[in-house]
Amino acid sequence: MRMVDPRFGAWLLDETGIDAESLGANALARAVGARAAATVGVEAADGYGVAAHAQRNEWASGVALPEWAREAYWQRLTTTPAERQALIDVLVVPETWFFREREAFAALARLGAKRLAAQPGEVLRVLSAPCSSGEEPYSAAMALLDAGLVHEQFAIDAIDISAQSIAAAARGVYGRNAFRGDGLAFRERYFEATPDGWRIASTVRRAVTFERANLFEWLAPHPVRYDFIFCRNVLIYFDRAAQDRAIGLLRARLAEGGMIFVGPAETGLMMRHEMASAYIPLAFGFRVPAPETNAAPVPAPLPVIAATAAAPALGSASVFKPLDAPVAAPARRPAPPPLALRPLHGAPAPRAAAVVRVPAATAQTDATPEAALAQARRLADAGSLADAERLAADAAKALAHNADTWYLLGLIADAQGRAAEAHGHYRKAIYLEPSHYEALTHLAALLEVQGDADGARRLMRRAQRAAEQNGDDERNERDAGGAHA
Repeated sequence: MRMVDPRFGAWLLDETGIDAESLGANALARAVGARAAATVGVEAADGYGVAAHAQRNEWASGVALPEWAREAYWQRLTTTPAERQALIDVLVVPETWFFREREAFAALARLGAKRLAAQPGEVLRVLSAPCSSGEEPYSAAMALLDAGLVHEQFAIDAIDISAQSIAAAARGVYGRNAFRGDGLAFRERYFEATPDGWRIASTVRRAVTFERANLFEWLAPHPVRYDFIFCRNVLIYFDRAAQDRAIGLLRARLAEGGMIFVGPAETGLMMRHEMASAYIPLAFGFRVPAPETNAAPVPAPLPVIAATAAAPALGSASVFKPLDAPVAAPARRPAPPPLALRPLHGAPAPRAAAVVRVPAATAQTDATPEAALAQARRLADAGSLADAERLAADAAKALAHNADTWYLLGLIADAQGRAAEAHGHYRKAIYLEPSHYEALTHLAALLEVQGDADGARRLMRRAQRAAEQNGDDERNERDAGGAHA
């Protein structure tokens, strides 16, 4: 059985909103085989006996599950709520870390402090959905504490459909894979080293309320409106109808002037729903447009993302069952205006994870092309797009075969509303490096805004395969490092 029984794919779509194909080739078939091997007794084989025992190890491949076992597991899945949860937990493999795409947390701290200063006595409310194993909501709590807020000033709700993920979040003990990059000073402030890993401090733990819940069912009757919502790297796994329903519900639960943070590959989806970019480099934040713009909404350009941004993974994006009533998508989409990406100003800066501000570039004849490209990336992240583009274009003369060069030029063109030019640069980056995750996802977002849903879906499948391969390579490198340590 090289393709999973269509009933399982239909069940997954109805139960979670996820298209089985978005998980990668045979992912659902392997999950079904693994759960069948763990739950289906050989007594159901009617005489298969020892042969069935011998074959059970092959079921997890997704290609050797016999018809009798498939039928037995289907009956178990459709009659046992615990098994439905168990299959979801197999499909949702946590892959996240603290301060992932940290500029969103910098924006939360900066704008949260500003919001409280304007509304003294109010409580800042934050939602993390899905929260996976807790790294995201705990990062939000640490960012707010570092910005000078006290517990009485903010509350963080965190939900996930995976019981395993919620249990891990409540436990609050993390291995080294949860700490990535160079900015790890927060670990010394907020964690305690134990034989099992790093345990998060109670001062952070008490700031977050965890709950196992289905996003759609939980949000629909939920009375709270949130100042900031994190819903990152999950929408890309939904089908179109589930995306529309999810964004509609999240938007309805957003407080006036609030912000939704999404993943880098989901910016096009927000534009499709006429959400306005917050113009914060690397944060991927969106707001409801001001009332006066509702008559003729104009979408914002895609925000800039650094070339080292991490790939989304299913598990930092757990799945949820959609509601029955769809939310209509807008009928048409105006062309993006030629606006430069610019940061917000005037808000107090947090003491950690701040966006770096870089002065305008000056000519440096002795700089290497690699150094010029790095400087161009820093300028783009800080919003100085014209200077960044000049440096990147000069660097491209010597680094014409470097995919990151064309990716950065694509980002800059994208942020300035030059879609055709951005499309060409992204394509060139992908030609030079076919598994370039960031170029694949940003070109997919661009195609989505332009109405090419099929093209966007194909690119996202390629991006997911690239992310899985990169994850395997990273794990192999970590395992090799541990073996040599």
